Amino acid sequence: MKSKKIKIFIKTTLIVVLFLFCVNFVSGYFSQRVKMYVKQKAQLEASNLISKTIKTEVLPNIDLENMVKIIIGENNKVESIFVNTYQVNQIAAKISENLSDLLRSFDSQELNNLSLPLGIILSDTLFGDLGPSVNIKIYPVGSIIVDIISECEHYGINNSLLTIFVSVHVMFATIIPFQHDEVQVAMEIPLIVQIIQGEVPRYYYSNKNNDFIPYPIND
Repeated sequence: MKSKKIKIFIKTTLIVVLFLFCVNFVSGYFSQRVKMYVKQKAQLEASNLISKTIKTEVLPNIDLENMVKIIIGENNKVESIFVNTYQVNQIAAKISENLSDLLRSFDSQELNNLSLPLGIILSDTLFGDLGPSVNIKIYPVGSIIVDIISECEHYGINNSLLTIFVSVHVMFATIIPFQHDEVQVAMEIPLIVQIIQGEVPRYYYSNKNNDFIPYPIND
């Protein structure tokens, strides 16, 4: 009689433990931790693939030297800076074309090898790389947004820093069993980073008695 009660207790305990494990597993599978893992994994791999495509297929085939024209006036002063609009439009169109071809061929790309280890459902620190894996499917949705942006900001003493970069935005859908989410991949790739030198001021300021007093520089 006593052994029978022990067996019943053991069975009940096992059922309760198994039930709690299943509840915890299901809760973990739909947790924010898993969604964040899938999102970050998709963003990282997609960004690397897009960046690699732009740097290897687009940038080597464009003329970056003629993108910016700097007009030098008297005394070697920079009078104006012109950005070649035609060249910029060509670059944007070329990037859009190459990325469109890349996204259309996603079935044969390495992004289809993304996986979610089931161990991360229980804990991302203890079991993050353990257990079998679930495939993460990813495919592009919507259109590709490509823009060439130029910025000019102060740099050092009377200098300016001119930056021209490619801004790319692509929306992806990620799918794992019973879950669907959308991930936006946004990245910026610099094309030109150039320092535009200006005229150095012919005076400096000295701080005496908490007052800033200008002192001219004599040649």
